[in-house]
Amino acid sequence: MDTPLTCEDAFAEIERHVRAGVHPDRIRLGHNERALYWVCNSSLLHHDGPDEATIVGRIEAHLALVSLLLAKGADPNKAAGRGATPLSTTCRDFIFSPAAWAVEKLRRLLAAGANPRLTKDSPICTVLGLRDMRGEVWNPAFDADADPAEMGYIFEAIDALLQAGASMEAMDHRQMYTPLLIGAYLGSVPLLRFLAERGANVHVVNPSGSNALMYAAGDVDGLKASRGGISTTWHRMGDPVAVARLLIEWGLDPAAANDRGRTPLTLALNAGNVDVAAVVAEALAGHGKLLKADVRRFKGTELEAQVAALATSGRTSKPPRTQTKSEGAAQAASWVRARQEMNHTDAWQRPAWFCAYNKALFEHLASGSLPAIPVNLLYADYTDALRTLHLSKTKDWISRSGVVTVKPDIVTWDSLRISYSHLDGDDLICREEIVMPMSPEQQPGIEAVAQAVGGMTSRYFKMPA
Repeated sequence: MDTPLTCEDAFAEIERHVRAGVHPDRIRLGHNERALYWVCNSSLLHHDGPDEATIVGRIEAHLALVSLLLAKGADPNKAAGRGATPLSTTCRDFIFSPAAWAVEKLRRLLAAGANPRLTKDSPICTVLGLRDMRGEVWNPAFDADADPAEMGYIFEAIDALLQAGASMEAMDHRQMYTPLLIGAYLGSVPLLRFLAERGANVHVVNPSGSNALMYAAGDVDGLKASRGGISTTWHRMGDPVAVARLLIEWGLDPAAANDRGRTPLTLALNAGNVDVAAVVAEALAGHGKLLKADVRRFKGTELEAQVAALATSGRTSKPPRTQTKSEGAAQAASWVRARQEMNHTDAWQRPAWFCAYNKALFEHLASGSLPAIPVNLLYADYTDALRTLHLSKTKDWISRSGVVTVKPDIVTWDSLRISYSHLDGDDLICREEIVMPMSPEQQPGIEAVAQAVGGMTSRYFKMPA
C-alpha cells in the first residue's frame, strides 16, 4: 500500500484495510514494512511539526490502531530489516519521549506475546538509550535537569520487560554494553541502584574486559576517534563522580585493567575527568595500589595537592601486564561477529542470488588460507543493510590506516566494488577502486575478488602478498 501524505490518512487507510478483512501482516508500508511495525514507529506522530493538540489526538489514534492490529492477528514478533521488531521500535520511544502512553503501548505489545528475547539488541539497553551506530548511547531523561517523571516511565518500561522475560544481563549485538554498563556510562546513580535492586550484576564485564567503573571513568571504547557523528563520540554524561564512588563502594576494583590495559585511572585522566580520577586515586591508595607515577599524572591539575597527600605504594611503576588473550583473538572474534551478522535469521535475504554469493565470498575470505587476508591480523565488520564487508587493521575501520571495502551497488545490483579508503582530516578518501560487473546470471569469480582484496591489503596494510 502506498503511504498517504499525513499521519491521519495513513492510520485511516490501515484501519480501512484491516476492517475489510485484510490480515495486518499482509499490509506493507514505507520500506516494505508490516503495518504493526510501521505504526509502532512513533516518529511519524511528529514528522510534520504538529501542534500539541494534534499530537495528543494522534497518540490516542496510534494506541487504538496498535490494539486493533494486535486484535486482528498482527504478529508482534515479525521482524523488519536489520532485525527490528515492533517491540524494539517501541522501546526507542523512551529515548526521545518517555511518557505514560509509551509504557501503555509497550504493555499492549507484551500482553499480545511480544518476546523481549527476540529483539536484535537487548530491549532494556534500547530503552536506556542504545541506538544503531557503534557506541551510540544517549538519553536526556537521565540529565540532571530532566523531569523526574521521565525516568519513572523508563523504570516502568524496564519492569514490564523483566516481567515478560527480558534478561538483565543481555548485551547489545556488538557486545559492548549491558544495561548496567550503560547506566555507568550515563552517569546515573538512581539508574544503577534501580538495576542493582532488580538483580543486575554490578561486577559485569564485557568481552573486552571493561567494567562499569571504566565506563564511568572515561572513553573505554575509543569513541572520540569515531567519525560517525556527534551522537557516536564519547561524552561525559550525568554525575560520573557519584557513580564512581558508588561502584567502588560496591566493591569494584579501582586497579582493574581491561584487555587493552586501560584502567579506570588512565581512562579518567585521558578523558579529562580529573575529579573522577581523584576518586579512583583515593580508592587505589586505600588498597595500597596508588603509585608515585600515578600521582605525577595529576601535576598541574586543580587536584594535584589533594592527590599528592595520598599514601603511595613502594613501587614506582606498574608490573608488566599479563596477556589475557592470545594475540589476534580480537581480530578473529570480529570475523565471527561478521559471520553472525550475515547469517542472522533477520538478516536481509534479498536479492537471494547475491546473498548466497556474498556468503560464499565471505567464507572464502574468512578461511584463513589467503596469506594477504590473515584473520588474526585484520578486523572484519559487516553492515547487513548495505551487504558490505569492511577489512581494517584497526577496530574502528574509519581510521588513518584505512579500510578495504567489498560493496555491491544496492540500487542496480549490477556491480561489485572493491576499494581502499583512508581518513584524511574529517573525510574518508577513496584511493583505489576496482569495479566488477555482476548479474543474477553471472557474478564475479570468488577467487578473482579475493585476489583484488588481497592486492589492496598487501599494498596498503603491508600484509604478505
